[in-house]
Amino acid sequence: MYILEFLKGAAQQRSDETIRVEHRLLCSGELYNRCVLTHDWRKSDITRVLLREPCELFVASRPFDAYPQELCIRLALPYATEQDGDGNRNFSAMRTFLPDDEVVEDICSILSLLSRRLISPHAKVRELHPEVPERKSLFGSYESDIPLAIAANRRGATWQSRPATVITSFHGQEVIDNAPPPVGVDDGALAKFLQNLPAAAAARQIVSACRLYRTALELIEARADIAYQLLISTVETLAGAALAKFEPQKAEKLATKAAVQQQAKTFGLDENQANALALLACQGMSWTKRKFAKFLMDRLSPADLAAKDAVFMLPEHFCPSADDTEKALGLVYSARSGNLHGGLGFPATVGIGTSPYIHFRQMPLNPLKPPEIPPAAWFERLVSVAARKFLMEQTDISAAPFIEHGSQH
Repeated sequence: MYILEFLKGAAQQRSDETIRVEHRLLCSGELYNRCVLTHDWRKSDITRVLLREPCELFVASRPFDAYPQELCIRLALPYATEQDGDGNRNFSAMRTFLPDDEVVEDICSILSLLSRRLISPHAKVRELHPEVPERKSLFGSYESDIPLAIAANRRGATWQSRPATVITSFHGQEVIDNAPPPVGVDDGALAKFLQNLPAAAAARQIVSACRLYRTALELIEARADIAYQLLISTVETLAGAALAKFEPQKAEKLATKAAVQQQAKTFGLDENQANALALLACQGMSWTKRKFAKFLMDRLSPADLAAKDAVFMLPEHFCPSADDTEKALGLVYSARSGNLHGGLGFPATVGIGTSPYIHFRQMPLNPLKPPEIPPAAWFERLVSVAARKFLMEQTDISAAPFIEHGSQH
C-alpha cells in the first residue's frame, strides 16, 4: 500500500528525489481548524490550514462554507517501481510511475472515516519536478512545473445539497437546516494519527476498511442497499483485525453444534464424549457473525446509542432501541448473508434518512412498526463511531482529529 510507504517515509524523503504534487478534493460538509482561537472561523485564513505534515491540507473554497467545500492537498513523494515476483528485471516485467493518485485516494478514504463526511478526489492541478538547469533554455519551466489538463479530468463524488425545511404555523415560521454541521479539525491530532498509522498492527486492514467506508458514503444516497453491504464489510475487515484470536465461550460453541452433540449421544456416547465431539466440530470456524456484533457492541456506549444523529435525517421511530441494538445487528448480518449468497435484496426501508424526503415506497406498510432491518443511515452511524474508536486505539491518540461543531466529544 503506497499510502503506508508514503506516511512512513515522508519525513526522510530528499527534495531532489521527490515530485511535489497538488490535488483538489471535494468535501460534502465544512471543515475548519478548531485549534485556532477566533470568534468566527469563516473570517480567519489560519483556520483554513487543516494539516501541515506529513502533507499539507487547506480549505480552498471562497466563501469558506461553499458547497461542496473545496480542499487543497499538497504532498511530495518519489516514483515507485513494480516488478514481477521472480526478480526478473527485464523492462517488460517492470513499471515505474508516480503513485500520487492512489495515495490521495487513500488519504480521502481515511479523512472520510475520521470526519464522517464524504471527501473525494476532484482534480490534480500541479506537478513540480526537480529543475534541470541545462534543459531550462529549451523547455523553460515546462519540465519542472508541468501544466496539467484540468477541464476534461475533473471528477469527485459528493452528497446532494440539502435544502432547508420551512415549517409554517400560526406561531410563525421555523427553518430547519438539514446540512451536516461543520467539523472542527485538530491538526496536531490528525498529524499524529497519520504519522502513527504505518506502525499500527492493523494498518493495512484500516486502510482497506477506510476504502470500503468511503465508497459506502458515495452510494448511501442513491443505493442504500449496496452501501449497507460495504458498511458491513467495513466492520468485518476491522473486526477480523481486532478479534483475530476470538473464540466464544464453551457453552456457546456447544449450542452452535447442538445437533452434533445430540447425534453423538444417539450413537451411545456419554455427555463428556458428545461435548468433546461437538467442540472438535467447531475447530476452523471463523465466527464472523459473533466478531461482527462484538466489535461494534464493545465500542458503543449507552451514550453513543442514545445520541441523536446530526448527519443524516433519520426519524427516531425507525431506529432500534439501545436494548434491541445487538438483536438488530444479528438481523443485519443475516440479511447480509441472504443478499450475498441468495440474492435476497435489502428492503426499500433501508434508504430512509439520507434525504429530507421519504419516498412513499420506502415507508413500511405498517408505519407504526419499525422496520426489521434498520435503515442504512442508522447502521452507518454505529459503524462510524466504533471504527473511529478502533482507529484511535490502534494509533495511540487521545484527542479525536475531527469533532462536529457544538459536540462535547
